[in-house]
Amino acid sequence: MLRKLTVAVEGCCHGELDNIYSQLLSRQKQLNKKVDLLIICGDFQAIRNVTDLTCMSCPDKYKQIGGFYRYYTGERKAPMPTVFVGGNHEASNHLRELYYGGWVAPNIYYMGGSGVVRFGGLRIGGISGIYKDFDYAKGYYERPPFRGHSRASMHHVRSYEVFKMLQLRTPLDIVVSHDWPQYIERHGNTHDLLQKKPFFRAEVARGDLGSPPNAMLLGRLRPAWWVSAHLHVRFTATVHSHDTIYDGGWDGIAPYNQQATGHAQRPGSEHVAPQGAAAAEAPGVLNVDEIVIESLSDSESEAGDPASSEPRQETDEVVTFADPTANEGSRPRLALVLPPPKHAAPAAAAGPVLADDEAVEPSAPLRQPTPAESADTTTGALASDPCVPGRATSFLALDKCLPRRQFLELFDIEVPAHADDGELRLEYDPEWLAILRLCHPHMPLDEAHFCPPPETAAALHERKMPLFADAQLDRELDWVRANVFAGGRVFVPPNFVPVAPAPPPGTPDTATFGLARGWGQGSRGRGQGGDRGRGGAHGRGRGGGHAQARQSDDMPWPGLRPDVVYPNTQTEVFCSMLGLDDQLTQRRH
Repeated sequence: MLRKLTVAVEGCCHGELDNIYSQLLSRQKQLNKKVDLLIICGDFQAIRNVTDLTCMSCPDKYKQIGGFYRYYTGERKAPMPTVFVGGNHEASNHLRELYYGGWVAPNIYYMGGSGVVRFGGLRIGGISGIYKDFDYAKGYYERPPFRGHSRASMHHVRSYEVFKMLQLRTPLDIVVSHDWPQYIERHGNTHDLLQKKPFFRAEVARGDLGSPPNAMLLGRLRPAWWVSAHLHVRFTATVHSHDTIYDGGWDGIAPYNQQATGHAQRPGSEHVAPQGAAAAEAPGVLNVDEIVIESLSDSESEAGDPASSEPRQETDEVVTFADPTANEGSRPRLALVLPPPKHAAPAAAAGPVLADDEAVEPSAPLRQPTPAESADTTTGALASDPCVPGRATSFLALDKCLPRRQFLELFDIEVPAHADDGELRLEYDPEWLAILRLCHPHMPLDEAHFCPPPETAAALHERKMPLFADAQLDRELDWVRANVFAGGRVFVPPNFVPVAPAPPPGTPDTATFGLARGWGQGSRGRGQGGDRGRGGAHGRGRGGGHAQARQSDDMPWPGLRPDVVYPNTQTEVFCSMLGLDDQLTQRRH
């Protein structure tokens, strides 16, 4: 028996929860269907107070409280279950309190540094952060008060999170990341991508657009869908079962300053880029306003009707992607609601075209490993492959929540139904909990490079990966089934409790609490439009209300300055359930 789920995917959030939920409720009414789950692909900005703003890695002039705090205090409630991964513009101190995942507000769930959850028969994996070569191999060395580079490094993905995700043995339906997988542009319409984002040309030509670890994960996990954001453009691609997207293996991601391209970035340089005309002339430099700083221009914030911040769409067309395993009814059949294309795509050549005289070579076929090749040559340890034979991975990247941007799309998914299915709720995944127990003793807690334990078998022919033997994972899985899942399915408990102070009701979303003082006087751009079209009393106007809005924005934080990290009972309960010693989230020095 099957049931249908409607899942919405949103690109970068940037604190625009009110607008996103408003668009979804409008779409529900338009399509006469209920959205069962919302997935947000990062830059969520779960900001509760001025300390969270201080810990967010971006220039102070862009730091605003946003609307999330109203969901945190219970003033508003998410109209549908929402899950998200972290991006590179987050209150990293807040998310560190929920390293293993947890509720940031009622009905809004953070997936942790990495994680797998279930929802109504759908299996969803996620990995937070963005890739930076100089931090990738390090452990979790950051400690409160998170000053200097540690504010940025907390949202840089670590090899330990990738190591945990590599241990998965059973198929995933959807993987959520903020970063794109490296080389994914070669599996879609690269010409169209570069028409929209011409400053990607040098990165595409060098082959360093996107995240190498995410490419490695896509190559091993091969979910039915992979969804991302970060680059602020809608893009689709298909990685067929025989395609190689990344074959460098675990050791193929070179350490800092040893990248083959020679374009390694120095710590602390994320927000440094040529400005003005120099930026337009510099080859290979990402547009700093579009990618890193997340600014909002006048043309984006004022043109058009404030209520129409949804991408222009005339009709909805349902495009079904074939799933070769769906004939048994055991795996989801996926359909994606797509807007009609504005222009016809150019005819496909041997590979996606970069320019008239320049092309990307198509990927080489990947031969499936034999059992002998998958086994460790010294111990005979076998690591199962999570790929579904013959199933392709459909990739979807979306834009940020702004007018006339393609930031929101819907999936119609058929999944196996359980006889005891009632209200749809998030569930824990037994295999993921077993992986957490298996990997926990090896968690790196300092700046030294993480080294996989010697008992991991690195033998997937040319794709060398450090994998525990199935027998080792099975032992932990038996423990999890006996001690956690003895009574059947285990739902994520709705145990959210606010632990940090939030601003008083009525605080405008644009409040900066003095962090951006002195910026924007007489200038154009973000922060001048009051509540930026969120429907609040502060409006969007710039004229006579500007001085009042700025005075309100610069209001001081009421009371004592909040702490940086708070002990969170959700993490305590989770670690107790698995018998883990919480070495990370509760340490103070």
